[in-house]
Amino acid sequence: MALDSSKITALYCRLSVDDRAEGDSNSIKNQKDILLRYAKEHGFGNTEFFVDDGTSGTVFNRPGLNAMLDAVRADKVAVVIIKDQSRIGRDVLEVGLMRRTFDEHNVRFIAANDNLDSANGYDIMSIFRDVFNEYYVADVSKKIRAVKRSNALQGKTLGRLPFGYRDSGDKKSWLIDTAEAELVKEIFEKFTCGMSITEITRDLSIRKIPRPSECKKGLPMSRPWDTSTIMDILDNAAYIGTYQMLKQTTPSYKNHKRIYKPKEDWIVIENHHPAIVELEVFDTAQRIRSRRKRHQKCGDSSILSGLLFCSDCGSPLTYSQAGVNNSTPLFLCSLYRYTNVLKERNCTRHSIRVDEAESLALREIQATVQLAIENAENFAKQVHRNANAETEREIRQKTAELEKAERRIAELDRIISRIYEDNISGKLSDERFGKMLAGYEKEQKALVDSIKTLPDEIAEMKSKITNLQSFMKLVERYGAVDELTEEVARAFIEKIVVHEAIIKEGTKRLRLGQKVDVHLAYIGQFDE
Repeated sequence: MALDSSKITALYCRLSVDDRAEGDSNSIKNQKDILLRYAKEHGFGNTEFFVDDGTSGTVFNRPGLNAMLDAVRADKVAVVIIKDQSRIGRDVLEVGLMRRTFDEHNVRFIAANDNLDSANGYDIMSIFRDVFNEYYVADVSKKIRAVKRSNALQGKTLGRLPFGYRDSGDKKSWLIDTAEAELVKEIFEKFTCGMSITEITRDLSIRKIPRPSECKKGLPMSRPWDTSTIMDILDNAAYIGTYQMLKQTTPSYKNHKRIYKPKEDWIVIENHHPAIVELEVFDTAQRIRSRRKRHQKCGDSSILSGLLFCSDCGSPLTYSQAGVNNSTPLFLCSLYRYTNVLKERNCTRHSIRVDEAESLALREIQATVQLAIENAENFAKQVHRNANAETEREIRQKTAELEKAERRIAELDRIISRIYEDNISGKLSDERFGKMLAGYEKEQKALVDSIKTLPDEIAEMKSKITNLQSFMKLVERYGAVDELTEEVARAFIEKIVVHEAIIKEGTKRLRLGQKVDVHLAYIGQFDE
């Protein structure tokens, strides 16, 4: 193959992180020496290096490789020389496509240590070497995953420690960093007392508090805090002493996209290290995070916003203004409040005045806390009785839902069979048949999906244990509750379920009664 002296000889070097562990044999310097010597001995001039340092062979979006391929496609390259085939990549398909690109642009391809030279024609051994190179990566990936899992099961640290902790030196035990831990406690305290994540972020930035990465290095604040950092701290179970590892993975050694694994596949070790935050404070933060308080355009909201739910559809109740001159704030079923595209209501009203809901919640908390303080032993017995009764009710409800869904799925099968027959016989047009079939199949799919989760929910309820100790810690922390603050509401209330009011016949709004269930944190619905 005649070479064009106006074109360059591309000398490509690649070193991965794993290659570094093997010593100098694969170092960039070693590769450069080998390639320069080969080019000189074989008369290849006008050389230019393209280098990727610290990049895996399964990744083909590399700066050095991209620059070389751009030069190839621009017909500026006469020869590409590499130390061995594994340097260009460890994926049979990708390497094959790349070599096709070389052929299309009349580029001679040489792997010095493998005695591969495209000028000598087809070399079947090069295919086997590419396959072995890919197998090597797959085998190493499998071993690395096994080692990581083994270390995680032993409680060993696999990466950087969370902000607030420092390593004791053995990678197993964590020590609390006092200064960092105080900031973590402050963030949890502000959040559970009612400050939003945005407000906390702004406060820390105004006070010039260094961000976690800067605190670790002893640096001053270089840029403001961001909300994602606060959210990561609030969601991290490490602060209650729980070690959680291998929560993420990649689909394969070829696909490096990070995906979250199901919780049952995580490595979780309780009491792995000293806690910075009390369990009750952490749980309160999680309740607030899962039931975010939404502020209205008018700026008004309630302490209980995000905690009330409809008894029928399960949708949250939203804060709304109603009455004369918009002076009577209400909580209203969101599914009822917002109609669908056909301007139809998908649920009934399920409303309660904000002041009534807040008064009821305060009374429920005060009464329960008073009983817990006055006679802890009797209170504990009552809690366990109530918990068992509530769990049984929930199990019956979920079991009924499961049976209802199964009956409806069977009914839909019969309906779909009938409309098929009507379409074939000409009683139902193709257009109408298509619309009906799509609607029934969509409903059936939703029911099938719900059936998959319902048995798990029922099993979880059967294994449910009331955490009375955690509730008593809340009682010790807050004592007798005098007023309903946002902190008190989020700490003590799990959820409030609002049933439809009983309206006097012949009137639109005159209520005869209404059932409202207040579910308290850790102990559920408590009935004396």
